Amino acid sequence: MLESLIKYKEIKKNPWLMMFWAILISSVGVLFSIQLAYTISLSGSTVNLAGVFAVMFTIIPSVYFLTNYIKREELQDEKDVEAHYEKGILQRHYMDILVFGFYFTGLTISFAFWGFMLPADTFQVQTMKVQDIRSTSGGFMDMAEGNMMTGEALSGDYFASFERVFWNNLQVTAFSFVFSILFGAGAIFIIVWNASILGVFIGRLSETIIHIPVQSIPFLPHGIPEIGGYLVAGLAGGIISAAVIRGHNRKILTGVSKDAGKLMAIALLFIFLGALIETMDFITRLVAIFVFYSIFIYMITVALTPLRKQR
Repeated sequence: MLESLIKYKEIKKNPWLMMFWAILISSVGVLFSIQLAYTISLSGSTVNLAGVFAVMFTIIPSVYFLTNYIKREELQDEKDVEAHYEKGILQRHYMDILVFGFYFTGLTISFAFWGFMLPADTFQVQTMKVQDIRSTSGGFMDMAEGNMMTGEALSGDYFASFERVFWNNLQVTAFSFVFSILFGAGAIFIIVWNASILGVFIGRLSETIIHIPVQSIPFLPHGIPEIGGYLVAGLAGGIISAAVIRGHNRKILTGVSKDAGKLMAIALLFIFLGALIETMDFITRLVAIFVFYSIFIYMITVALTPLRKQR
């Protein structure tokens, strides 16, 4: 039922509705997961799996809707190719990126709220992952807790930190792309999992519910390009998967593949700039922030230009 609460046409007109839908389905998933109260023994310690079940229960309704969404978008691409209707890559897919972006935002808000409200061990798996990330890269997670420079940043070895963060983000981007090719909306797992980790971490840092938006601020400069990269890569893989399943001719497959290649180039640029913002020295971060958000504003302007002309 949850996957039927929102319609394709509604999302195309009002993509921000995805945020509220994501909050709803993830909240239902969390409430179901805490009822299971399932634990396992791992390396002599007890691990609560409620956080894992929350992710699974969120994925189930998401896959159905978003798989159908990607199929319908690929069908529109097919019609554009057959009609020789030339639109830029941004004009064709900016709405899709917005839809996935609002979806991720809603998930993060929901997990931040429940991470604040529920006992500390509810999202034990996510907390363990946060500790693992901090032990390897630090960066903005330490800054969010008031530690402005840690580890390699103090020694000035920025490149080593950048290399690790970029390589990790590159792997996540590749998984997002490949999973989407193999499973249609396979990137949904990566999106939900990363949103749960970020949301829980923000919720744990917050002293009050009102404090949650404030704790989100340190993650925005690098979080937007990195998450944007994952989302765009997932979209690229999804449209290839839908095109192959529909058994298109060579001309259409070539057109869709070109679109996917351009989207992947955008994704790689995003995660590269995100890693620079997260790990490098102050001046480099400022330059990377300026470059990314200049590109970001330009992309939005280009994407919305045809709409202004239609009006």
